[in-house]
Amino acid sequence: MNTIKSTIHTEAIFSDDEQHRYLLKKTWDEKKHACTVITMYPHLDGVLSLDLTTVLILNKLSSGNEYGSVYLVNLFSNIKTPENLKHIKELYDEHTDIHIMKAISESSTVILAYGAYAKRPDVKKRVEQVMEMLKPHKKKVKNLVNPVTNEIMHPLNPKARQKWTLK
Repeated sequence: MNTIKSTIHTEAIFSDDEQHRYLLKKTWDEKKHACTVITMYPHLDGVLSLDLTTVLILNKLSSGNEYGSVYLVNLFSNIKTPENLKHIKELYDEHTDIHIMKAISESSTVILAYGAYAKRPDVKKRVEQVMEMLKPHKKKVKNLVNPVTNEIMHPLNPKARQKWTLK
């Protein structure tokens, strides 16, 4: 019989009022590279409660030999964003971009995985802002793409559950 013990270290950074989750970092092997995954918005705190997106990303990145940690950051940091994208006044704030850049600077790879929502007019402007921030790091930026449409997809997309295609 063989007993295997493992620990995933979690670090989460929230605003003082806990309305924004700026960054969620999961580390399982400090000797390996870090990866940043940018999605739309945080759904749960990510510390003890994990949403399906976080679980799928962790399962994918931890199953290979390249990465030992992941930074999960979002276009929008307000935890209430999924409830009502149009009516929340502060979808993100100045700290959101600071933590996106922190994650990117500490990662060997950045994966854009915000999905088809990026085409919506109320989201497109924010995507353009983040893409501008990413320009100095373009060599390490990859898109999680749908192999059929070649467009950025979200990890919850059924195609992403079969295989991750990074371009």
